[in-house]
Amino acid sequence: MEFKATLKTDSIDAECIASALDVDNVNMENLKISTKADGGEILTHIESNNLRTLINTIDDVINSQMIAERIIN
Repeated sequence: MEFKATLKTDSIDAECIASALDVDNVNMENLKISTKADGGEILTHIESNNLRTLINTIDDVINSQMIAERIIN
């Protein structure tokens, strides 16, 4: 079974934050992460064949984004 999630968040500098999170973009057999800026929003798409992996990855992405937002503020 495949699980998917999309995180959509507003940002003061979406391009900068998405660029900072770009290193986390992966395309592996059991995990795919893609982050991009769309205007003033950051869109992160996550896919996994394991629900626990998906939830943990969402948590990691949110924490990384919060840190990046604090740094640019």
